[in-house]
Amino acid sequence: MNDTEAAALLAGCADSPYPGVWQDSPFTERAVGGARYALVAVDPGLSALAVRRDDGSLWCLPEGGDPRWVNSGVEAFAAFHHAYGEAATEAAAFEGADDGTADDEALELAEQAADALTEALLDRFRALDPDAVADENSFWHIAAEELGYGMNV
Repeated sequence: MNDTEAAALLAGCADSPYPGVWQDSPFTERAVGGARYALVAVDPGLSALAVRRDDGSLWCLPEGGDPRWVNSGVEAFAAFHHAYGEAATEAAAFEGADDGTADDEALELAEQAADALTEALLDRFRALDPDAVADENSFWHIAAEELGYGMNV
């Protein structure tokens, strides 16, 4: 896949859970551990989201750290972004119990709703690219959990 094709697939992903600035093609390259990466998004001084040139997989390249696998490819990242966006819309519409007057039952119900949303999103992710959420410390696993935590509970 060339940079133009990758950029087209990633168009509209700027509101993904990755906080960096999305780059235009042609992408700047970075070599890490002998592998070449095309930087598709950059959070200056912290990390970059990058496509590995030899296999098309997506990685997070933390400054001064080891690369962390994100998705099997740009297509998978775009599909995850879409699923995440749908779940974020659902989470934003949720009317939780955080007004300070909720009783224990209302708080429990809100927490259950948040957990259900997180698990449903993780299930969608597993159906799309299971290795991307196999580790609870992976990019997308953390994003799904944070989305649930952000609901009004």
